[in-house]
Amino acid sequence: MTPMTTRKLTVSLPAERTNVSIGADTYSIVISGSDTDEKFSFIDMHIPPGGGPVPHAHECEETFYVVEGEVTVFCQDQRTLATAGAAVNVPGWAPHCFLNLSKAPARLFCIVSPAGLERQFLEIGPRVATRTTPPPPPDPEKLAELMKNLPVIAARYNAKILPPDTFQHLMTPAEIKFVQEVNGA
Repeated sequence: MTPMTTRKLTVSLPAERTNVSIGADTYSIVISGSDTDEKFSFIDMHIPPGGGPVPHAHECEETFYVVEGEVTVFCQDQRTLATAGAAVNVPGWAPHCFLNLSKAPARLFCIVSPAGLERQFLEIGPRVATRTTPPPPPDPEKLAELMKNLPVIAARYNAKILPPDTFQHLMTPAEIKFVQEVNGA
């Protein structure tokens, strides 16, 4: 007997993907949880120099593969350089972030299991045209409102935003300054 499923084959074409700007980064939703019965989502991440998410933790497992460039991964009390070809798995609820501390963009393929993080991104960030489109100029009022609501939004997706300085003890003063300058802080 041939195994059966009610799910259909999913094919994701670049022109059909939703691209979301989060901070300096652009996340392309390649395969969403609605395509996988919420088992996982697949995200193509463009991380420019100085980019990367704020420190956070979430219930889901996050695995990413560095396709191009490099990112420095901060997880719990560990710092690791992930260069092209490296794969990283962040356990659920582990405090973490990753930053591009180099002068070249990085590209990560990310799988999140179970799915859901991509919906948080869609709620937070504006849509952009392509996976490498720079973010639109921030509207100070909208940004202030988002920062105020971010903990509540994150909680809806079983996530928690951590203080911005969570991993600064693992960074050099020059790295902290570089990230702040690139992000206009």
